[in-house]
Amino acid sequence: MKHLLAALAVLLPLLPQNVRAEESAAPSPAARILNRDLVKIAAVQISGYDKGDARREGYEAAEQLVPYIERAGRDGAQLVVFPEYVLGRIKVPGPTTTIISTAAAAAGIYVIVGCWEVHDDATFANTALVFDRSGKIAGKYLKTHAAVDHYEGDPSWSKPPSGKSAEWFLENDPEWIMKRGETLPVFEFDFGTVGILTCYDGWFPEPFHVLSLKGAELIVWINGRGGSVEDFIMRTAMFQSHVAMVSANQAYGGGTMIGDPAAWPPRILARCPDKTESYISATIDLKKVRQIRADSRNFQQRRPDLYGELVKPIGESSPVSPVEAGKP
Repeated sequence: MKHLLAALAVLLPLLPQNVRAEESAAPSPAARILNRDLVKIAAVQISGYDKGDARREGYEAAEQLVPYIERAGRDGAQLVVFPEYVLGRIKVPGPTTTIISTAAAAAGIYVIVGCWEVHDDATFANTALVFDRSGKIAGKYLKTHAAVDHYEGDPSWSKPPSGKSAEWFLENDPEWIMKRGETLPVFEFDFGTVGILTCYDGWFPEPFHVLSLKGAELIVWINGRGGSVEDFIMRTAMFQSHVAMVSANQAYGGGTMIGDPAAWPPRILARCPDKTESYISATIDLKKVRQIRADSRNFQQRRPDLYGELVKPIGESSPVSPVEAGKP
């Protein structure tokens, strides 16, 4: 043993410094032990491409994300979340997604990130891409509720402005003409079931409920807006839908957060400072989230027979006056 220790003392200084640093910084992806009960999540508040941005010569937003993917892997996170729009207008798959795929595989981590996915027929969608631990694009979520800024007609927000070219919409209000998602899918990760919402989707209560009822234990809410993501919406969703939550916003805004409903009341575990590029991570007690869901009085006592108004098409329902509501 004495001779072995002496030999190691001689050989260790000869190893390259970067090799020794990498080996001591974090376990390799293959050596990482999956914990489905206590799940560490990372979120990044960073700016890349914005809503109406065209691709810029010599700029690849994905390259700015790679160091954060590597950091999340070293941090022992199972998932890292980036904002809406950030990768810009891209083909999927394509050179940009290859950069993310390579980084995700090297770190052995799930990645969720937003882009404008451009199709072969020139149509496009506001898409959240899901990369698995091998770097494969394992799923997509297409934004279902269009966040538009310009309108005409009555009622408000019901019609796009007339007389505008496709180029005008692409630059100023692309969500009027984007391909909208038609489903609210959930995704099976190896640590749990995940749902995704994009920005304006989160201003409606129904998507949170639907994703939770479809089995989501964690809802990821990606954003791209100058204001701050609302913590009261996250707390409400965590309480009413029994889900953990992660939000991510671009760095010109704020409100990138990680929340856990396992405590009472549901709390925000970590939050990025507003209007600055930042990284956070926190551990969510998914075991307790599952127990809360299994024991939920709300889930057991739902009354779907009373909720029909929620699924009527626009215009078929009208508010009832207090006088009419009081009639026998």
